[in-house]
Amino acid sequence: MRVPPVSVPPAVLRAALKSRARLQNLVDRGVPAEIALLDLTWGVQRTAVAGALVTSGLADAVGEDSRHPAELADELGLDSDVTVRILRTALIARLVACNRDGRVSLSRVGAPLRRDHPSSVASWVATQASQAVLSSYGQLDAQLREGAEPSGVRRATGGSLWDHFGAHPAEGAQFGRAMREITAIELAALVRGYPWPSSGVICDVAGGIGTLLAAILARRTAARGILIDDPNVLTEAEGFLQARGLAGRVDRRSGDLFANLDARADVYIMKWILHNWNDDACRDILSRLQNTMPAGAKVVTIDQHLDPEHPDGIASIADLHMMAVCEGGRERDPEQVHALMRDAGLKPGKVRHAGLHMLVEGVA
Repeated sequence: MRVPPVSVPPAVLRAALKSRARLQNLVDRGVPAEIALLDLTWGVQRTAVAGALVTSGLADAVGEDSRHPAELADELGLDSDVTVRILRTALIARLVACNRDGRVSLSRVGAPLRRDHPSSVASWVATQASQAVLSSYGQLDAQLREGAEPSGVRRATGGSLWDHFGAHPAEGAQFGRAMREITAIELAALVRGYPWPSSGVICDVAGGIGTLLAAILARRTAARGILIDDPNVLTEAEGFLQARGLAGRVDRRSGDLFANLDARADVYIMKWILHNWNDDACRDILSRLQNTMPAGAKVVTIDQHLDPEHPDGIASIADLHMMAVCEGGRERDPEQVHALMRDAGLKPGKVRHAGLHMLVEGVA
């Protein structure tokens, strides 16, 4: 996993996003309100088109070149009329550009739809455009009337998001790749945003194939790691860690957030764990972790910082997304996370920020 040499400071990134929102508001003033609103409602279609560019292979086939739609349709075995209509919409969505000869190329914004792009988010986009995720948002009215639980996914499919991935392994694998893509965006910020120990043991709980753990250990050459996850994920992690020369420094252990957590370490990482669950489940998870932590060990939870007084275009939408797709999922502020830690027998520690994330400490 490539770690960018420089991460954008959180204040700069947030300021840029606010400036972008102000510019959009300014542009909206130039058209009738109802027209601006109608344009806003096409968001689902834009997401679906972006996902289709990935899953159909169109984005990869265009690559860094410019291609004619008919040529692409023939090469990929796609319907030529539908291909033209998808690419026409992608043009309006600023995902592709079109030259005078009718050949299309990926725009700057659309380029990360390629799976070979150095900052690819292809799997993330495909997951967001999947039926399971899109259908969950059709349940918002029911959640408004009846409460956040069950989730939109459960209301739409009859099971949790994890049940859906279990029944559709290809989508589950795609989701795993999506999590790695999103982690990579702020990997440098997370590695530099906390004083990870230069020696000792760092344990990543439900850490996937070890994307973040590997990046930390690459800079902490005297430290060792423990990676806890599902056995199938750990099998994939072995090759990932081996390729980075870290397999001998990372102990891979099967574990379950709600059953078996057994690892003695100096620092425990829980990235994008708590925001998946309601408060009771979070207390259960943290209590199980506290039971295995040596005295003085620290846990660092990594999630979005939801500031109730200052909604923003990242955390607030992420909070809604967690409500839609996870059982009781939500983003929180540091005080809420510290309260959960206290309930689990942990002493609240420092709060740091890296990129768009907050890193909240708890001490055993």
